[in-house]
Amino acid sequence: MRRRDRNDAELRDVIVVGGGPVGLTAALWLADGGAAVTVIEQQTAPGDLPRAISIADETFRIMDFLTICEELRSETLLDTGSRYFGLNDRLLAASKPLPSRSGHPAKSQFDQPVLEKLLWDRAVAHERIDFRTGMRAVGVAQSSDRVSVEVRPAGEDTQSELLVASFLIGADGGKSFVRSAIGTRLVGSTQQERWIVVDLVNVMTPREPYAEFYGNGRRPYVLVPGVKNRLRIEFMLFDGEDGDAMCAPEKIIALCEPIESGVRPEDIRRAVVYVAHQRVAEHYRRGRAFLVGDAAHLMPPFSGQGLNAGLRDANNIAWKILDVLAGRGTDALLDSYEAERRAHGAKMVTVSRRTGDVVMAIGAARTRLRDLLFRAISVVPPVYDYLRYMRFITPPNYADGVAVRAPSRRSPLADAVGRPLGQPTVVFANGETGVSTARWAASGRLCRSGRASASTHGIPTGTGWACVAYACSPRVPGSRASRKPTSPTSSRQPTPWCPCAAKPAQPERRQ
Repeated sequence: MRRRDRNDAELRDVIVVGGGPVGLTAALWLADGGAAVTVIEQQTAPGDLPRAISIADETFRIMDFLTICEELRSETLLDTGSRYFGLNDRLLAASKPLPSRSGHPAKSQFDQPVLEKLLWDRAVAHERIDFRTGMRAVGVAQSSDRVSVEVRPAGEDTQSELLVASFLIGADGGKSFVRSAIGTRLVGSTQQERWIVVDLVNVMTPREPYAEFYGNGRRPYVLVPGVKNRLRIEFMLFDGEDGDAMCAPEKIIALCEPIESGVRPEDIRRAVVYVAHQRVAEHYRRGRAFLVGDAAHLMPPFSGQGLNAGLRDANNIAWKILDVLAGRGTDALLDSYEAERRAHGAKMVTVSRRTGDVVMAIGAARTRLRDLLFRAISVVPPVYDYLRYMRFITPPNYADGVAVRAPSRRSPLADAVGRPLGQPTVVFANGETGVSTARWAASGRLCRSGRASASTHGIPTGTGWACVAYACSPRVPGSRASRKPTSPTSSRQPTPWCPCAAKPAQPERRQ
């Protein structure tokens, strides 16, 4: 039976305003968890513009859970790095993240329209999602136990409809109506420099899998290769250059000629001028309303963190709302969303701004100073490794959120509290070795909680969890014998176990 509001409106669990990739990720996570979700989106079809271009391993994990990871990976240039060039195009630094323990590459280049269509099609087909396209939110009101959202057709001044839900998620972008309606604002600044983003197709020049940043002191530019002969080039615009005029095909071809010759008008997929913002919302939560994605933070594109940060937001608030709807979570759990996500979002804004400062240096004095600094730090191993392995792109730390604190700072686990754990490496019966990811569940080889159930082994697992044990028999999961610890004097180390037809990875023998 459907729940009804006191005014006889259908009471949904969650209303999501914004049907872009962040909003649809939140909606699908909630709906897959059993929530009744309504999505309000002004557009009537998925976006076809290649806005975001970098994707992180965490994003692949989220899409893996939503069952669209393999389709996305097939349209992605996997496992990429970055290179930074100075005066005379001299290489200053090359960086690439350390191998990820999530089972996915730490950094890759993707095509946003592919992701948007995958999410859109799945949301349209989902039985628990009421997808209202061509609609816009025009009013928001809250009470102690529900949120009301007034909607009407986009572009029309017709009679509005009132929707009611237990919670509201604002995923409606940088000019968020929800953010304004709940009384919070973005704080920060806007960079002065304008950039023109050019997306090309049919590019036949072979390129290595690196985003390349050229800070030559004249006109800085960025090259980002993609799959299927795609290439993004970003150029800084100078004062006095007209943005609209610079987007004309003949101007784009002239800009590209020294870098990619032979560009034709039909090869220009998109050319647009942007000014980057570095801003974070004062609050991510107001009552029963939450902000995610660009509604919560805006950042320069130079570190490729904008969309990835938004998808982390969506994942974080979605599972917490599900726990509250199920009666397991409290209001304090919802409060932890802002504590966990705002600090990390602000940090990614800062990292992106600093990366831009390196690229956007103009003039002989500034660029020479920058190049000298890079050469100096290259002889300091800890600093050089920090840059080379992109350790400035730090994963979220949830120590100030819902994580249980270590009893003492001297505890062996104190530094691990609040930090993500890697997924174990397993050896399967056929001898294949791999990192345990949700995609193994599709072949029935590895347990995925909520999908490939571990209950066949007598081991209950909750949503979002998988059962992994150490120093035990893989064939007797949960048995008393399997809990026997390895002898302190044994030369063998504990071996990981996973409960679906996998055998433990063999430890190295000690000499």
